[in-house]
Amino acid sequence: MSESAVEFPSTAWERRKIEAMSRIQQVALDLFDEHGYRNVTVERVAAAARVSPSSVYRYFGTKEMLVLYDEADPRVLDVLRTAGGGEIVEPTELVRIARLIIPVLIESLLSAESERRIRRRLQYVAAIPEIRDGQTRQMRDMADQFRLLFAERTGRDPNDLTIGMAAAAGVWGGVAALDHWAATGFTERLKDVYTQAIGAIVDSIEVMFR
Repeated sequence: MSESAVEFPSTAWERRKIEAMSRIQQVALDLFDEHGYRNVTVERVAAAARVSPSSVYRYFGTKEMLVLYDEADPRVLDVLRTAGGGEIVEPTELVRIARLIIPVLIESLLSAESERRIRRRLQYVAAIPEIRDGQTRQMRDMADQFRLLFAERTGRDPNDLTIGMAAAAGVWGGVAALDHWAATGFTERLKDVYTQAIGAIVDSIEVMFR
């Protein structure tokens, strides 16, 4: 599988939605930086972004998700869902596909701007308890999405223990990588941290599926 084989499936509507959410999140982070997270309402974010409060809630659901939203998450799921033709494969084959596409995903999704934005977001996760709690809920939901995806791609029962463990390893391993990046003062490039961490995660998932 070459770099050109890794695409981000999307419609024009989905691209516009991602662009809108990215812009609103940028406005929100700027306001939080200037005035403090708890001093800024969703209505104020909406006014500054020139959208309705209902649009903000429709896109993000909660105020915490204005910080936590990461446009890479649905794109990674889309790529894993369609890679290799999207057919049912053996778990070890899915691991092989993941090894091929992960370096391209990291390179494609982690620009200098995205790293700066992730760094800003992690500072709020560390400082604001309700955002940290929101991250836990978000990651549990992501683990569930990955569990269903792994089951779909391998033809296994979604309640298969190994499928659930593999999904949890992928999601919470990624959180551990972000925690490490923050704890070491963001001195390394996130691309390098993720490359090392995800390589280890894929190794562990491969062992689970043997």
